[in-house]
Amino acid sequence: MVEYEKLYNEVKAKMSERRFAHSEHVVKRAVEYAEIYNIDINTVKLTAIAHDIAKELTNEEIQECTKKYNIKFDEIEQKNKSLIHAKIGYYICKDKYGFTEEMANAIKYHTTGRKNMTTLEKIIYLADATEETRQYCSRYADLIKKDIDKGIIEVCKFTISKLLEENKIIHEDSIRCYNYYIEENK
Repeated sequence: MVEYEKLYNEVKAKMSERRFAHSEHVVKRAVEYAEIYNIDINTVKLTAIAHDIAKELTNEEIQECTKKYNIKFDEIEQKNKSLIHAKIGYYICKDKYGFTEEMANAIKYHTTGRKNMTTLEKIIYLADATEETRQYCSRYADLIKKDIDKGIIEVCKFTISKLLEENKIIHEDSIRCYNYYIEENK
């Protein structure tokens, strides 16, 4: 598997300054959560720094990746292009950087969440939403440090409400994520 410093530099070279700063903040928040929930710090750092690796790809690069990895986007991903970077990132990180299935899945589901996530998936999903510059969700960081699943519920509620307010479609994985954790926490 790739070493963190090498991946850090490659990700930095692919991203705008603003997007890379976000990724650094996600690493910082993810490490905080990993220390509480006893997840390997190196694994968390690698996954967190790479979570948006496909976010700023050009249309040509997106087409190349889609063809290379034979990626199929579902109906909602086709309508909401902001979701496709997660699926493309899954393939890039597995192929180019040797990520495990769990690490790649944490990237694949970092925008939507999903039901029954692993702790690593939860950490990346929540760190992306609650890193310090995302003040709309950073208020949940203390809750997440006490109860990660209740944090998922709150972030899901916020995200779904925001999408509803903006008259945007909601991916089924987000609905399933919310429903799953509500049922698990009764």
